[in-house]
Amino acid sequence: MDTEVTRREFHRLAAASALAIAARSATSAQDQPAKAAGTLRLGLIGAGGRGTGLLGNTLAIVPNIVVLAICDIVEASAKRAAGLVTGKGLPEPTLYTNGELDWQNMLKRGDLDAVLIATPWHWHTPMGVGAMKAGVIPGIEVPCSLSVEECWQLVDTSEKTGIQCMMMENWSFRSDNLALLNMVRKGIFGQIVHVHCAHSHDCIDHWFFDAQTGADRWPAQFLLKYNRDQYPTHSLGPVLSWCDINCGDRFKSITSTATDEFGIRDMFIRRFGPDHPGAKRTYAQGDIVTSVIRTEMGKTVVVNYDLQLPRPYDNRWMLQGTRGVYSEQRNALYVVGKSPQYHQWEPFPPYEKQYTHKWWAKGGVGDHGGVDGIMLRNFLEAVRNKQPLPIDVYDSVTMSAVVGLSGESIAAASKPIEFPDFTRGKWKTTKPKFALDDRDFAPPPAVTKTANGLLSQTLLLGLPLPPVELKGVEVKITGEPKQYSGWSMSGNEPHHCLFSENDWGIEITVPKGSSGKVSVYAYAPDGQRRQTVAFCNRQPDALDDMTKGMWVEYPFTKEDSAGGVLKIAVHKVEGANCVLSRLRIVIAPN
Repeated sequence: MDTEVTRREFHRLAAASALAIAARSATSAQDQPAKAAGTLRLGLIGAGGRGTGLLGNTLAIVPNIVVLAICDIVEASAKRAAGLVTGKGLPEPTLYTNGELDWQNMLKRGDLDAVLIATPWHWHTPMGVGAMKAGVIPGIEVPCSLSVEECWQLVDTSEKTGIQCMMMENWSFRSDNLALLNMVRKGIFGQIVHVHCAHSHDCIDHWFFDAQTGADRWPAQFLLKYNRDQYPTHSLGPVLSWCDINCGDRFKSITSTATDEFGIRDMFIRRFGPDHPGAKRTYAQGDIVTSVIRTEMGKTVVVNYDLQLPRPYDNRWMLQGTRGVYSEQRNALYVVGKSPQYHQWEPFPPYEKQYTHKWWAKGGVGDHGGVDGIMLRNFLEAVRNKQPLPIDVYDSVTMSAVVGLSGESIAAASKPIEFPDFTRGKWKTTKPKFALDDRDFAPPPAVTKTANGLLSQTLLLGLPLPPVELKGVEVKITGEPKQYSGWSMSGNEPHHCLFSENDWGIEITVPKGSSGKVSVYAYAPDGQRRQTVAFCNRQPDALDDMTKGMWVEYPFTKEDSAGGVLKIAVHKVEGANCVLSRLRIVIAPN
């Protein structure tokens, strides 16, 4: 539903429901409970799957809260959500289920501090504006607006009323993204130059259309009417803080282009046959939308919309600076002067652990791996304590403006479109404010301690070898292996290795008479490697399938290290090359 249709519906339905609004307002004023000190009074508009998820997380995580009102056009959904409230021993909320505009009656109660809005997209801005005009702080699901006009409505209303507004962009609160933010603010990557981000999520056969019948669900109308990035905020959420957008920099222009639509009709043919009505319609929405945003200070951001083609979920964040680069797809990074090998990826998880944001110090809570709980707690406690919201109205609309602006650019044959300055110049003097964490941090140490007090270091095998920091330990490569780095790193798997078509090995010098454990990691994503690994004079271990990667561990005793040298021999059995990618040494401290 476009903005004009929504506005006409507002006027038509408002006149029809005027008497009901007045009657509900009169009774709700009599029923308002006294506000307990510190009690947060909450309402919910939209009690579908997402709304009840947010409500359930809130009830489980945020203390001293009362849910006074729940609104949904489906009475059964509102009652189900109310059951979550009473199930926690709280008073039963008032239900507002009398048509599409009964949310207005709810906001007229006069006793709500905040409202969570989890309705179809076209209601987000009208409900957010209505909440602020009623003195209620809205937490709006994504995107908070669908056009530049709606963005300005939210900004203007917030500035006029003095009521804050936040879009509930949960991916801004992810542990990995916040750890990366800490690294950015500590200057690990130098000056940020470029970011790539995407929302790649196959939603076509369950979110836009019913999985069993192919019938339209409410988001389907947008694919029929518009060609644009319909869902940019999960991509852009963390990018704004990485790039200091609206606090030192701003988005200046956007250029968008879209493929034709191939995937929607193919899905209908594949799932339901060529005679299904969905296979015969014309859809406005292209399968892939690529937007390039240039900032005022010279950075660039690439944003991909990718919700209609078969694929695993991925956000494809890549952050590049003058002193390093991070890749979410590889779960890896490279930092000049810190990464152990020149121009070689190293795993990101040790850095994420070392730079964990204080919000995640005790782990996440709630849905989406704990992210929703972190977001809700920060939003609602800011409301309770009358503090600035984690994501303000300017950041909220900046993310959402890509919806309308990308559509304008595509319609204009990918012409660059000026990006509005929703801050009206305040970005020049506003300081970074999201998720500030001023603690001291340090890169992950090369040497760590095991649970039983032994010293451990893991080396990413390559040429040259990274420095060994274990006291009294040296590592030498024998034979003539080569370095390979052509595999795509996924998860914690390496993308590199040492390999040779001939036998090769590793010699590890250790203090004589020491004890500990040596481990090597064998990994070959193509499954073509067949080799043996032998430690000292022991029976060789045959490695026949390394597609999932495997650690081969060799405890050593004082007798093994009597000569001060431990040897690992790699021998090719048949097929391709002899491959090892990591070496871990665990040794008792002197």
